Amino acid sequence: MKVPVSWLRQFVPVEQSAVELGTMLTHAGLAVDAVSTFSLGPTEIDEILELDLTPNRADCQSVLGIAYEVAALTGAPITELATVSVGTIRPHSPHLAVDILAPSLCTGYLALVVDVTVRESPLWLQQRLQSVGLRPINCVVDITNAVMWELGQPLHAFDYDRIAKNRLIVRESRAGESVKLIDGTSPLLPEGTLVIADETCILAIAGVMGGSDSEVSTSTRRIVLESALFDRTSVRRSSRALGLRTEASGRFDKGVDPAGVARALERAAHLFALLDAGEVQGEVVGSEPDYERYASVTLRLDRVNELLGVELTVHEMQAILMRLGMQVEMHDREITVTVPSRRRDIAQEIDLIEEIGRIHGFSKIPTSPLRGVITQGSLTQSQHSARLLRRTLLALGLDEVVTLSFYDPKNGTKFMLPEEHPYHRMVEVANPLSCERGALRPSLIPSMVEVMSYNQARQVGGMSAFEVATTFLASDGKPRERQNLCLGAFGVQSGNWIQPSQEYDFFYLKGIVETLLPEATLVVGTEPFLHPGRQAEIWQAGQRVGVVGEIHPLLGLRSRTVVAEIEAACLLAPTLAQSHYRGMRSSIPVERDIAFVVDENISAQDILARIRLVGGARVTSATLFDVYVGANIPRGKRSLAIRLTLDSGTGSFTDAELGAILLELRTALEQVFGAVWRA
Repeated sequence: MKVPVSWLRQFVPVEQSAVELGTMLTHAGLAVDAVSTFSLGPTEIDEILELDLTPNRADCQSVLGIAYEVAALTGAPITELATVSVGTIRPHSPHLAVDILAPSLCTGYLALVVDVTVRESPLWLQQRLQSVGLRPINCVVDITNAVMWELGQPLHAFDYDRIAKNRLIVRESRAGESVKLIDGTSPLLPEGTLVIADETCILAIAGVMGGSDSEVSTSTRRIVLESALFDRTSVRRSSRALGLRTEASGRFDKGVDPAGVARALERAAHLFALLDAGEVQGEVVGSEPDYERYASVTLRLDRVNELLGVELTVHEMQAILMRLGMQVEMHDREITVTVPSRRRDIAQEIDLIEEIGRIHGFSKIPTSPLRGVITQGSLTQSQHSARLLRRTLLALGLDEVVTLSFYDPKNGTKFMLPEEHPYHRMVEVANPLSCERGALRPSLIPSMVEVMSYNQARQVGGMSAFEVATTFLASDGKPRERQNLCLGAFGVQSGNWIQPSQEYDFFYLKGIVETLLPEATLVVGTEPFLHPGRQAEIWQAGQRVGVVGEIHPLLGLRSRTVVAEIEAACLLAPTLAQSHYRGMRSSIPVERDIAFVVDENISAQDILARIRLVGGARVTSATLFDVYVGANIPRGKRSLAIRLTLDSGTGSFTDAELGAILLELRTALEQVFGAVWRA
């Protein structure tokens, strides 16, 4: 944004030089990149401020907007612009009719018929436009550009005699429509582009560029002067789709002041009269934007000093806000601030505090040492447990992976899930990256399967990995988050000179699960996406906390793949992260093997649990090491062999004591499970 200092001084009478003004504006948050000069003649030079505005300061895209800033910083008054009243606004007149068919994209549209004499503009106006980088064309176009630069409201002039039936229509473009623009191009308009048309053709792309069919030329005798409030999203979309970036679109897509729509016409009418270039015919036609002229924001005085770290008085705050063109009303320790419509960036109390701070001067805020209680930084118990969990898994040879939290809603079909399965209670994403990422994942297993499949397709011989992440399930209409651990493996684990290669299978992950949860029990699982004979549910403290198993062959993975998912809450419990100490043995443990025949539907897990219950502290270990079905075993039966480790804790067992323990265990198994002992 370029602002000539001579033009600025017509709005606010200041004596500071361009460099001084640039320094003041920069300190107030409006970065002045450079101060250049423009020659007005052999001896006269004008200074130009070149500002780099942030998108939120749309109000500063005009000389008047910068003048408000300078007035607030210097205390100088704002000089009101000379205008000409254009009378009452009417929807139609004998000279012109305006129909707005897209009111959501054009909230206000005003048009004025002017009899004009098209000629060159006076030298002072040409120089003013040239100083900001605009090319003078003729008095009509130059006046519209000058008003746009002064007030920030773009104007456009149509040749009145080239408008069919003297009727302007604001509408959206239809499929296949195009327009010949003043730059010589004829782009095909995307359907829904906001345009200005008559009853035969499109005359302009609203807020972007005019068409050559209604362009003002030297033969033009009457014009229709347009001033409108177009939806900034619509203008931005049209500008980007067509690759057209103009001074007008740059202002519309950041937002213009609704109050400036009528004022811009009145200012243009004054300039036509001043230059003896035109005379207004009739009244303004169209409809004025419906908007809130002022917004009311409450400001707590104590909050200002608390956040800024200064000691400003109430009167100092009032003076700063009033210099910014706002009205102030006191209420005890609060003030009600009325913000004009041109400052659309001010909507909350914090915005007003920022305004006070920058006008007061951020450099005037004193530097003071930090005060407060100093505490030593440390990990929370949950963070410590999570770190320990990751280190344990890395030590077990697994690699950590990180996947997206998004989930394909079609995975329910891919993973053969029934309608009642909890994974169907997905949390949908309002604006997904793609249809394959339309929900938040209810489980980590699909992401792990995707990682395994990706590596299998790239000839990776084998891998094992884990991920600790959040899952999301919809519960009573609200998303419920839960931290989970997922394990995955496939292929062959490479061996070395002391350990042979071995396949990653169900028992590999089962061993890791039992390492992490020594007290957990495994029971037969029923997940549809896992192999029916190679899966188990993980239970701890009477609750189901996870699942482990081999991926069902119907999912089409190239290699046998095993996965597990466990709720991280049971893994991150403080007791699991504590170190345990056990003293040196004072007795010698004894191993004994027992074998018996039971019904094949009896779980070995239940038998082991009964052995630990009956044996108590004397049985330090009970491990199933053999299952036999075949010769000498009746149909529907199977033989189980279990290795027991017995320890008295105080000394060695006698043969009689060992015999009594084994008899006690045998009796319990016979009574509960109908076990038949084998010699």
